[in-house]
Amino acid sequence: MGSTLTTWSNMLKARYTKEKVQNLTEADRPLLSMLRKDTEQQGSSLEIPLIHVNPQGIAGSGISRAQTSQTSLVAKKFSATCGDYFGSVYIGDKVIKASRGNPGAFLENKVAETDGLHEQMSDNLAIYAWGNGGGALGKRASISTNIVTLAEPADTLNFEEGMFVVASANDGSDASHALRAGAGTTVASVQRDAGTVTLVSAAAITDFANADFVFRAGDFFGDTGVVVMKGVQAFVPSANPTTTLWGMTRTGDPQRLAGCRVASADYSAKTIDERIRVLGSYMSGRYKTPGATAGFLHPEDWTTLETVMGARGIRPLADQNTKFGFMKIDVVMGGRVVSIYPDRYCPKGTFFALRLQNWWLSSMGPLLSPMEEDGLVLLRAADSMEYEYRLVSYPILACNAPGYNGRVPLTG
Repeated sequence: MGSTLTTWSNMLKARYTKEKVQNLTEADRPLLSMLRKDTEQQGSSLEIPLIHVNPQGIAGSGISRAQTSQTSLVAKKFSATCGDYFGSVYIGDKVIKASRGNPGAFLENKVAETDGLHEQMSDNLAIYAWGNGGGALGKRASISTNIVTLAEPADTLNFEEGMFVVASANDGSDASHALRAGAGTTVASVQRDAGTVTLVSAAAITDFANADFVFRAGDFFGDTGVVVMKGVQAFVPSANPTTTLWGMTRTGDPQRLAGCRVASADYSAKTIDERIRVLGSYMSGRYKTPGATAGFLHPEDWTTLETVMGARGIRPLADQNTKFGFMKIDVVMGGRVVSIYPDRYCPKGTFFALRLQNWWLSSMGPLLSPMEEDGLVLLRAADSMEYEYRLVSYPILACNAPGYNGRVPLTG
């Protein structure tokens, strides 16, 4: 049978099974893989209730005192909105015609492009799942003509040759933040060992300055209102929050409503494992949490922990309870054993302790799926002699108990 649009669509559908997409989306992305998935989201928003304060009508001097002191349970809620994220790759009309004799064989030559689109979008979702909702990928420390040195060399992971980027003086997490003027520019190359990103024309970003944040064009929140995903750092920020998240004011009890943090005086001059244990003791003690069930570190930080624990005879193991057998180190935190995983999308320099039962990824349909409402996976491009393969995601990262989670810096 000759190659047709329907033939190609059917082959793509057969290739991108649920299992195949899960492997492309979650392999090498521990947090994204371990989060519970709810693909039945209805409507564009999700109400996430949480109990803030229990009733306080309690007294030892008699029931009358308890009655006069009584208060009702206090509940709050996040009103979260589904993000919008889209991906596209083109297949030329000539390709369709050239494959009419053996479309299956030719498809194998195009797999790298369609697989690559899945993987790149999954990378971006994994980055934003750890982010604060602003969409920043890195921070400029200095520049030499078009060569940008990033403040954190590990952030070169977030950049790829050919990306179109823009910049802002702020991280994009607040609606008052704005982009620099100018058209933006393309990433010409990435020097990961040097921690630098070379741009085609840094001058295309007006007033681009040291300490500016860099973004993938189209992913900046700020005053544009574009939401891909409010990530872990939106729910558990580095400092007590002063702004709302999904309509919730969190200043009344910032630990209960925005996660556990440690005073710098209590972790400075301590080793990585000591800082992790201090956080665990805070969480189990003064913050009155059930305790974390998993910890996450950037791989470079995880290796530091592995070296420290290895000197004490504690070795990493493959966690067979995870789909992809992620490596872990078991550490005692606040009187309980917590497995700590390396995740390359986790921000370097910070340890995160999460109670995974209270987190999930909600989405309208699968987290990542082709646009095929008309029955065709390949669509005719509107403005060229090509066909288009599109992916879409409508995600919400949800947490119904931010106070059961915590973070601690590993430097300073």
